[in-house]
Amino acid sequence: MLWVSYGKVTQEGIKGMVAEPQNRAEAVGKLVAALGGKLLSYHLLFNGEFDFFIVTDMPDDKIAEVTMVNSMLVRASGVIQSITSVPAVRAEDAVPIMQKAQKMAAAMAYKAPIKS
Repeated sequence: MLWVSYGKVTQEGIKGMVAEPQNRAEAVGKLVAALGGKLLSYHLLFNGEFDFFIVTDMPDDKIAEVTMVNSMLVRASGVIQSITSVPAVRAEDAVPIMQKAQKMAAAMAYKAPIKS
């Protein structure tokens, strides 16, 4: 399953990038591989809200473990302030999901609360 992780680098992390410029994609790829996944892309943004985003392909059965390990290991390094990971679905793979939602809506599988 594809996952997009994005986050913010600490001031210490930015200082490290300036002091010793380097491509961290290899290190990130090794971490992802150790968790059973594959790094597909790694991007730096520095737009204020988010500093980086990473796209990975992770086995479905590892998602909970990956989320916990990423949060603890990466944030414990002191260079990442925050990291969020969300599942990503290719547009062509989303159609069956939309169709399932359509069937569930027609069957009234979920009904919104009514204001009283």
